[in-house]
Amino acid sequence: MTQSYEPTKLEPEVLDFWKKHNIYEKAKEKNKGKNKFYFLDGPPYTSGKVHLGTAWNKALKDSVLRYKRMQGFDVWDRAGYDMHGMPTEQAVEKKLGLKHKDEIPVYGIANFVNACREFAITNMLSMNEDFKRIGIWMGLDNAYQSIQNTYMEGEWWLIKKAYENGRLYGAEKTMHWCATCSTSLAKHELEYENITDPSIFVKFPIKNKENEFLIIWTTTPWTIPFNLGVMVNPEIDYVKAKVENEVWVVAKELASSLISGVVEKQFSILEEFKGDKLIGIEYAHPFEDELPQLKELKKKYAKVHTIILSKEYVDISAGSGLVHMAPGCGPEDYEVGHKNGIPPFNTLSERGVFDDTSGAFKGMIAKKDDKKITDEIRKKGLLVAETKIEHDYAHCWRCKNSVIFRTTNQWFFKIEDLKDRMRELNKDIKWVPEFAGSRNFDNWLANLRDNGITRQRYWGTPLPIWKCKKCNDFVVIGSIDELKELAGTIPEDLHKPWIDEVKIKCKCGDVKERIPDILDVWIDAGSASWNCLDFPRKKDLFEGLYPADFILEGIDQIRGWFNLLFVASMIAMNRPSFKAVYMHGFINDAQGRKMSKSLGNYILPQEVIMDYGADTLRYYMIGGTSPGIDINYNFEDMKVKHKNLNVLWNLHKYAIEMCKELKINFIDFEVYDKFELDIQQ
Repeated sequence: MTQSYEPTKLEPEVLDFWKKHNIYEKAKEKNKGKNKFYFLDGPPYTSGKVHLGTAWNKALKDSVLRYKRMQGFDVWDRAGYDMHGMPTEQAVEKKLGLKHKDEIPVYGIANFVNACREFAITNMLSMNEDFKRIGIWMGLDNAYQSIQNTYMEGEWWLIKKAYENGRLYGAEKTMHWCATCSTSLAKHELEYENITDPSIFVKFPIKNKENEFLIIWTTTPWTIPFNLGVMVNPEIDYVKAKVENEVWVVAKELASSLISGVVEKQFSILEEFKGDKLIGIEYAHPFEDELPQLKELKKKYAKVHTIILSKEYVDISAGSGLVHMAPGCGPEDYEVGHKNGIPPFNTLSERGVFDDTSGAFKGMIAKKDDKKITDEIRKKGLLVAETKIEHDYAHCWRCKNSVIFRTTNQWFFKIEDLKDRMRELNKDIKWVPEFAGSRNFDNWLANLRDNGITRQRYWGTPLPIWKCKKCNDFVVIGSIDELKELAGTIPEDLHKPWIDEVKIKCKCGDVKERIPDILDVWIDAGSASWNCLDFPRKKDLFEGLYPADFILEGIDQIRGWFNLLFVASMIAMNRPSFKAVYMHGFINDAQGRKMSKSLGNYILPQEVIMDYGADTLRYYMIGGTSPGIDINYNFEDMKVKHKNLNVLWNLHKYAIEMCKELKINFIDFEVYDKFELDIQQ
């Protein structure tokens, strides 16, 4: 072993010693059968090399696990990997030169899925080696993998339990939709970014009234073709304002700021009244001649293109006090439309393009073509004003592009009625820092909505629901054995496209086919609390360990993994899946900026290890950690930690040489005790 502190030489020697002598395995065996400690590892994505934040996360976990072993606990420390989902799909698409999801069937779904599997496994093995180089003592060689049949079976079990407990349903809803990824997104998959968007005021002509208009406001011009109603607040004061030769209906409080301020015109008040007096007033849609569906919808649904009352979604903080309502383009609009018998209407394709049924708008792109639609409104003489607004807007967590809304059929977990109980149970969970649970997580739970669990992609756990197209009867499959019993034979690999070849005889004489969706990748992660223990296939470990004693992840997992772990366990077992949580912050550069390749401040752990060693990196990150607080990484602090370790190394070498000189063997406790007694005397 090296005499001076040279970590690049020393650490490989230590790692080799550990491996040759099975030191990790012996450390675990030493406490076998003693008090149990169930640590649940939050699975990182197998999308590439281990980054500095992941290294920090694993080092923190490792320090806790080593401490618990030193206390004598029999520690369950199986590592895990998140291997499905968009990170892998996007990487493989890029590698194969595929530009969009539509090209995958042409390339071959089986070929694509095999490429995704190879990518994920290759990266997992590489990440295993990275973690070992950092000195992580966890069950890396037996890591749980979400791509394995048995793991996916654990998710099927969850879906079946949700169905049996009345917490699974399919429905048509207006969902956040990523046109780039061509899939629906759940609330926890959204990232909000401050952007500047167009803001327009539009005149809707009141029917049977000459030169009288409802003035609506929207920040999404692309949704105007899908307008089916106008919302007003029944308790707000509204006015009819004389503007030149026209009469405008606006909220009283906003009349001056809109007409005098934005439009820069004179006006006078003709009449004042509460919003409830406006209910049922009909108006002419600007594009009723361009979109043939609009007239058909009006014939079928009486409240289409009328004023609807809504206290929840209309206020006077901005705009005109009259809110454009497109049930096919927003969840709030959908909710109000549903209450009033107005259906969602949306002609967008999966790629956010107005489809062939969209009349004059065919080929336009949602949001991207806001200006084109605004110009069409201007041509009709119905554009009152065009402004800009700065606001937080939802973006896709993977591709970072702005999302839109689209009406689509999906499957959901029914959880809104559970949130009060979940908030109460959360009080019994130990959170470090405390505010992570009492404030951050509690706020998230308070705003829970039914969770969309299906995605329209290829690389993921197949939705285990088979449905008959003839009679609409369906069956929810909860295990591999159940599917075998009903279908006879099943493929060796449960992924698409092979699982889609499995048919089940229907009682009507036809066959049930699998609904082609896959599960949200967060369902993979959310089921880890029992899948990590090989439940439901095996029950002994589960019964002896569940729920997890401890989990540790970053602040971003409030809405991600922490949330889905809790939701999944409540749905399946009506109890939380973890007892205690440590939440850390993010690791940023020295200026406090998020690390990214585009900024040129992205650092890999290997870069640090090459110069300073893994122990210095671990010492720096663990020693500089405060619960819930970000670390601003800088090399100067790293150098200081390295010097500190060098001092400790020299002290350690000195102690060894002194022991040799004094013929003291610290393994011999009797000698040690005598020596300690002599010193005290």
